[in-house]
Amino acid sequence: MSFCALHSGAQTLTATYVQLADSADRYIRQERWADAERVIVKALRHEPANKSNYLLWSNLGLVRTNMENYDGAIEAYDIGLASAPRSTALLSNRARTYIAKGDVGPAMQDLDTALALDSTLQWPRKMRGLLRAAKGDATGAMADFSAYTERYGEDAAVSEAEGDIATASGDVDTAIGRYRAAYRLEPDAALLGKALLTSYLFGRIEDMADDLTEGLKKYPRDGMLYLMRAMLNKTRFQTTAMEQDLKIAREFGVDENLYNRLTATPGKSPEKRSDTKK
Repeated sequence: MSFCALHSGAQTLTATYVQLADSADRYIRQERWADAERVIVKALRHEPANKSNYLLWSNLGLVRTNMENYDGAIEAYDIGLASAPRSTALLSNRARTYIAKGDVGPAMQDLDTALALDSTLQWPRKMRGLLRAAKGDATGAMADFSAYTERYGEDAAVSEAEGDIATASGDVDTAIGRYRAAYRLEPDAALLGKALLTSYLFGRIEDMADDLTEGLKKYPRDGMLYLMRAMLNKTRFQTTAMEQDLKIAREFGVDENLYNRLTATPGKSPEKRSDTKK
């Protein structure tokens, strides 16, 4: 949160305090995290009783998160929330830090609290949906995604998560549709590969033949896409073309476990790759 919002508040701010806060904003924009931390701490020490300090504590938490000092960041948010317990900025930022730290439980609590205070918050709504999806709470996730999309429109991460939920339930048509939507919003070879793999595992790879062709034109050195074309050729009984694509897939790099899984012959152990000459 930019500190410029303080300038219009009722609190009387000293010139030194404002100057330090403005310097912190500038350092944050420049991603000079150590300098930003230094001037924020100096501002807090200059006026420790200032009612506007909760915004500085929020920025300090943001800075420390970017410095990967997660415990220090959470401590800053805790202090800020002690004086501003209904600050959705502090709650949302602390949730970000908990997620970066890998503490999903506390992050969910902060997201729940922030959304209870303001149901229109964009990032908390999206992130809670993504976390719910990751935990297997499809109903809760879809409720958040529906509310998010209704207010903010389509989002690639949301569409991909919706595809994952549909895949888990066996709804291949919806899954492929959502993956395609995500790819349209943010074209990425890995996302296209996920859509193709899903279609193959559900016996629908032929439906995405054109997507695969276009993808190989756009990402001509992506091993996963060649593996998928090999699987398409397999379904078409084009053995020579399949073997050529499998070779290219390995040359360009492809996940070994997935490669072995898809190419394993029933009843036989998958071929082991070895780069050691004998």
